[in-house]
Amino acid sequence: MQRAVDILAQIYERGRSSAALPPPAEKPIVLFNEEIALDVTRTTRADVERALGIAFAYPQRGWHTYCVRSGDGGRLFLSCFYSQDRLASAELYRPRVERAPNLAPRDLRFRFVPGEIEVGQPFTVLPEYFATASALPAQLGPYAEMFEARFPGGAAYAMGNGGTIERLALYVLTESRPAP
Repeated sequence: MQRAVDILAQIYERGRSSAALPPPAEKPIVLFNEEIALDVTRTTRADVERALGIAFAYPQRGWHTYCVRSGDGGRLFLSCFYSQDRLASAELYRPRVERAPNLAPRDLRFRFVPGEIEVGQPFTVLPEYFATASALPAQLGPYAEMFEARFPGGAAYAMGNGGTIERLALYVLTESRPAP
C-alpha cells in the first residue's frame, strides 16, 4: 500500500513540474487607442506627448497621468512611466483614492490589443496566454485576482476583484530591451 502511495505521489509531482505556463503572446501587447499604441518595446515619451499632450504628475513624481473615458462613460487614469525617455510602464485604472486629482476625462478609450480587453470587462475575456499571476507588489492595489501574460520584451497584467477587470498594466522587461 505504501508503495502505491509513493508511486502516485511521484506521478503527481512529475505532472505538476511539467505543467508549463501558457506560451507567451507572439507579439507585444499594447494599450491601444486610435491616437497611439502604447508599446513598452518601442514607444517614446515624445510619441506619447505628441499624441496626448503634456500629462499631470500623479500619483507621484516620475509618473505622467492622463484622464480618459471608460467603456461605461466613467473616467480612468492612464499613467505612464519612462526610463531614458522610453515607455517603461503604462497602467490604465479607475482612481480609487480620495486624493486623486479631479481631472476631466478626454474622449479617448484605451484597451489591450490584441484581444480588445477593457477595464470593466469580466476576466473571462482574457486570451489563453494569460495565466494567474504568482505575486505582484502591494502598491499595485488591493486586487484579489491578477492575471499575467508575457510577450517579447514585456509583461501585461489584468487585475481586479469579483471577476471584473479593474486595472490593466504593461511593463517592460528590462533585460530584453535594447540599448537606446
